[in-house]
Amino acid sequence: MFNAVASRITQIMLLKAGPQDLPTSPSLLQLATALFLATAIARLLLVSDLTVALVQSALSIVILAVFVRALLNWKRTPERFVQTMTALFLTSAVIGLLLLLPLDALQPLLKALTENPDISPEQLEIPAMAMYAWAGLSIWGLVISAHIYRHALDISFGFGVCVALLYEILLIFIVGFLSSLFGGV
Repeated sequence: MFNAVASRITQIMLLKAGPQDLPTSPSLLQLATALFLATAIARLLLVSDLTVALVQSALSIVILAVFVRALLNWKRTPERFVQTMTALFLTSAVIGLLLLLPLDALQPLLKALTENPDISPEQLEIPAMAMYAWAGLSIWGLVISAHIYRHALDISFGFGVCVALLYEILLIFIVGFLSSLFGGV
């Protein structure tokens, strides 16, 4: 089963398959959730402490689950939830692993910005290759998510991009709002 799922995830990431091509398996969704959580924590640990990384990673899971559930209920296709979430979590986990390398190279820059958000860009030394790799992988992750939403919601790719961007904006807003309320969460 591992080889079949890995093959399907690869096909989804190459935009040649959709979430409907994954098995509807709650145990696979649990594994996908754990992998997503692990990679999200690993990325966040590069710029924050363990508590913040755990809370923000768990929060992103909850927000994504509520977001996807609401969209699928709106489209009257709630039966697609397990496959959609599995696809989103597994593809995000792969992108997250790939992002660790450029994020590690960008860590000093990110720490400087976290500690002093008013710092002038001229004062920063930006590693260009790491920045390009991070940007490329982030955009590719957004394209993959749009592709998954396109299939899950039976919408055009353009609307899939809008849905993927809406989730990212919602996530940033909610995490930012809660961070301001609770001081750094």
